[in-house]
Order: sequence, then C-alpha cells, then structure tokens
Amino acid sequence: MNYVDPRHVNSPQDYVTDVRVVHDGGGDDPAKSFSVARIKWEGADCVAIRWNVAMREFDDPAKQQGKQCVGVPSSRGYPVWFILPDEITDITSEIWKKIASIKEKNKNGH
Repeated sequence: MNYVDPRHVNSPQDYVTDVRVVHDGGGDDPAKSFSVARIKWEGADCVAIRWNVAMREFDDPAKQQGKQCVGVPSSRGYPVWFILPDEITDITSEIWKKIASIKEKNKNGH
C-alpha cells in the first residue's frame, strides 16, 4: 500500500526534527507495518513509533487503489509519531521486568 515514508513524518513541525528511521516495516503486512525512529522532540533525543498503515486503511478501497495511507497516530490528516517514554526504551526498567515475567508465564502455559 502507498504509505508516508517515515523519514518524511515530521508533524507537528514545531516539535519534530532530525528523524532517523531505525525500522520501516513497509505497508503490506498489517502485523509488520510499523516504523521506529530516533527523533528530536522539542530538541531532546527520544524514540518514536507509528503504524505506517491503519487497520481501517487496509480495508479502504480507495487506499487499496493507491490513495496514500496516513497511518496511526495521525492528527488532522497528517501522520505523526508516538513518543515512547524513557521507561519503555530502558530494557532494565520495572516495566520490562513485568513484561518478561508475563512472557515467561505465557511460555509455561500459565
């Protein structure tokens, strides 16, 4: 599908600069159609993520015919980034310990 190249997602322009894409999952597979980038948000380095194509867009005939997908999140029709809090990007944080615990329980059938 036709999606906005994550290197060009720079809205809101007052906040986003220096977009460095780490991963671009394209726009064809709903499970993998996401992008991750290092960006400057109000001058501070951070990690941001977004879906290149929204689930609704995969079902939209106009989007299937080539109309550009905006993805998620979006604001006023423009693609934007979701800024990940530092606790999410720190793999030693309590959040990641909880995630690892849940994964281990699921792996063991609990």
